[in-house]
Parts: sequence; structure tokens; C-alpha cells
Amino acid sequence: MGPEVVIAAVSAVVALISVAVTYRTALVTHRLQDEARNREKVELAEDLFRRYRVPLLSSAESLQSRLHNVLSRDFLHAYLHDGDAEDRYYVRHNTVYVLAEHLAWLEVLRREQRFLDLDSVKSTKELFAAIQRIHHPLATDGLPGPFRVFRGHQRAIGEVMLHRVETSDGTVTDVLGYAAFCHRLETDPGFASWFNRLLAEVDDVEAGGRRGNERLVLLQNELVALIELLDPRGEWLPLEHRERLPRADVTVPASRTPNG
Repeated sequence: MGPEVVIAAVSAVVALISVAVTYRTALVTHRLQDEARNREKVELAEDLFRRYRVPLLSSAESLQSRLHNVLSRDFLHAYLHDGDAEDRYYVRHNTVYVLAEHLAWLEVLRREQRFLDLDSVKSTKELFAAIQRIHHPLATDGLPGPFRVFRGHQRAIGEVMLHRVETSDGTVTDVLGYAAFCHRLETDPGFASWFNRLLAEVDDVEAGGRRGNERLVLLQNELVALIELLDPRGEWLPLEHRERLPRADVTVPASRTPNG
């Protein structure tokens, strides 16, 4: 075998080795880049949880607790019929407020998540699946009773409840407190228009009892499920405060309205 052949063979082997090394390097680089992107997504998801876990938990607890008291302890009846004018005002307006407050925090979370591409993160998928299960009982038109709020209306309520606040770290989004909510209802007809029907339907909730408010029973159950997901060991909210209302033997239907 002549030297030319040997040189050619060696060159071919070197070229193959070089291609193999380059390919393997590319695979390793690609894998490392994927792992870095996944770590970044997990870190973003964890940061999202850290920033919004407490307000989301607090608003979910306020709403589920109110629904539990309304549907199992005659909370509305006691104050709408036996209370004075201040009591009647409070139970009507605060019941609508705790719903609006929770929808507002869901809207904040949705806006934050929209730009982060976190769908592949398991914890984020579980969280937003739980949130969808909260939206659905309110939105479906297949359940009788008051407090039917289509998804677009839910988002609109969340949106009008938000305001910008200046802090030492810059401008942040916050949710209206109860006093500011009541003031806006009394002074801003455009704002009040999003809540007028709900305020009127508080009487229908009181009259319907548990059987006539299956929508709200299902909502209360899903709120407890969200609380369990966000705080499984009871670090923020006591485990004993998570009693689900008994559900009737019904299936939650899909909304007949496509954009509901």
C-alpha cells in the first residue's frame, strides 16, 4: 500500500472522527441548552408561585369560606332579613367583592403567565388546569341558578378590579380593596355596570338554598382543590378549614355558548 493511500485512509478516519466528535458535541450542547431552558422555565414558574401564591390563596379562601357560610350556615338569610341596613349592605356587597377579588388575581396570574411559555412545566400545567376548573362552573349555562358569569365577563371583572400602585421597586399591579370597590360602585357607573346583576342576584342565592345553587357548590369545591394544590401541607391556611360542601349527583356540563 502506497503512502498516498495510507495518507488518504488516515485523513478519512480523521474526518470521520471529526464529524463524530462534532455531532456528539452538538448533541451535548443541544441537551445542555434544553436543560438550561427547562431550568429557566422551572425557575420562572417558581418565581410566579412565590409572587402570587399568598394573594391567590387568600382570595380563594375568602371566596370558598363565604360560599360555605352562605350555603350551609344561612349567612345571607341571617343578615339580609334580620340585620340592619349596614348588615344588608355588607353581605350583599362583600359577597360580590370576594368573587371579584378572586377573579382579579386570576387575571393577574393569566397576564403574567401569557408571556412566559410555561406550559411544559408540570406545576404550571396543574395550576392552570385547577384555575380552568374554577372558571367553568361560573361560566357554564348548563347549570341553573344565579351567578352565571361567562368567561369574557369573568376576565372583564378581573380587569376592572386592577389598578397600578407605585412602590419602592417600581409600578406594580394590585387589586382594589373592599373600601375602594364600594366607593367605585357608588361613584363610577361604568365600573358598577359590571356588578349590578351580581349584586341583585345575591337575593336569588339566598332563596335558592344548596340545591338551587349547585353552580356555587361546585365552585366552592374547586376553590378548595386549588387551595390544596397551592398549600398541600397547610403552611398558610389550616387544613381543617377546607371542608367541601356536599355535591348533588350532577355532572358539570360543557357550556353551550362557545365563547362563554
